[in-house]
Amino acid sequence: MINELTLSGTGRARGRQHGEELRGAIADVLAGWYEALAPRIDPRAFVRKIFADSGLRPPVERYTPELYDEVIGIAEGASQPLETVFAWQLIDECWWYLDEITGELRSHEACSAMAVNDGSQGFVAQTQDLYRHFDSGQVMLRYLEPDGLEILAPSGAGLLAYNGVNSSGVAVCITTLSQLAHQSGGVSSGFVIPTLLRCRSIDEALRWLRATPLASGNSWVLGTRDRSVAVEVSADEVEISHDGSRAIHTNHPFRASPRYHYPRLDSSIDRLNQLEATVRPDMSLREIAAMYETKPVCRSRAGAGPNDEITVATSIFELADTQRCHLGAGPLDTDELTTFAMSR
Repeated sequence: MINELTLSGTGRARGRQHGEELRGAIADVLAGWYEALAPRIDPRAFVRKIFADSGLRPPVERYTPELYDEVIGIAEGASQPLETVFAWQLIDECWWYLDEITGELRSHEACSAMAVNDGSQGFVAQTQDLYRHFDSGQVMLRYLEPDGLEILAPSGAGLLAYNGVNSSGVAVCITTLSQLAHQSGGVSSGFVIPTLLRCRSIDEALRWLRATPLASGNSWVLGTRDRSVAVEVSADEVEISHDGSRAIHTNHPFRASPRYHYPRLDSSIDRLNQLEATVRPDMSLREIAAMYETKPVCRSRAGAGPNDEITVATSIFELADTQRCHLGAGPLDTDELTTFAMSR
C-alpha cells in the first residue's frame, strides 16, 4: 500500500507536516543511505561538505527559496539535521560530487522515460531506478497550492518529488545524463522537479530551464494531452531532443555534448531500443503498463546485486480532462499500480 500525504500552506509548513508524519520512514531511509555511503566515504562528513562547502546550497536558496524552506521544515518535523535532509534531495549531485571527492568515476544508468499524445489524450511515464536504500518509504505527495493548482508527486520519504503531474495537465519526468557538464553553481535537480511541476505549460517550463543555472546533466521529459517533449540540460546547454507526439529518453544524450566519458552505457542503450520499438503516440494505459513490466526497462528486484539500480517506483501519468497518476511502489513485474486522481 502506498501512503498518501496531502500538503498545503507555506513551504516551511508543508515540510514540517511531511517530516512529522513520515518521521520513522525518513529515519529508516537516511540510515540506509548512510550505510550505502560508508564503504566510500564517512557519511556525516560527506553531507556536511555538500551543505557547507560544495557551493550547491546558495543557488537553491536564491532560485527556489520556498522549496529550500520546505526542506528546512522536513528536517524540523523529522528531527533530522538540515544538512542531511538537504543532501538527501541531491540524488544526481551526490553521485557526481562523491565521484569527484573519491576520484572514482561511476556510471549511473537509471530511469527510462516516455511521453506520448494523440492530440486529445496523453501519457507521461518513467521508472525511478535507484539503489536499494531508496526501496522503502515510497509515498504519494498531494500538494494543494494557494493559487488553486494541485500536484500529484510520487516521492520517497523526506524527498520533495521524484516526478509528477499538475492539475493544469503538465507532467514532468527525469532521467540522469551523467556524461553532460555539471556545476556546483546551479540548481540541483531535486529542486528543479517541484519547480517544473508548478509550471502551467511546457513553454513555461522550458523558459525556466533556459533562464536558470542548472547543476546536473539530465533529460526532462514533459508532456500534456497534445504535446510531448524531451529536453537535455547541463551546466552548458539546453537542447530539445524530441517535440511532437512522442518523446523518449534513457541515460545517454541525443543532442547535447558529452563532457565525461563513462565506461559503459549498455543498459541505457538496451532500454532505449525497447522504447524505440514499443512506444507509439496512440498507446493505451494497459500497453504502457505492460511495457514497463518487461525487462530491460523494468529493473527487477529479482537477481539484483547490492550495488545494482532497481526500479523503486513506476509512474504513469494520464493526461486528459482529468489528470491521474498510476503508481507502483517498485517494478511492475511484482508491484501493482494504484491510481490517484486530482481532488479538485
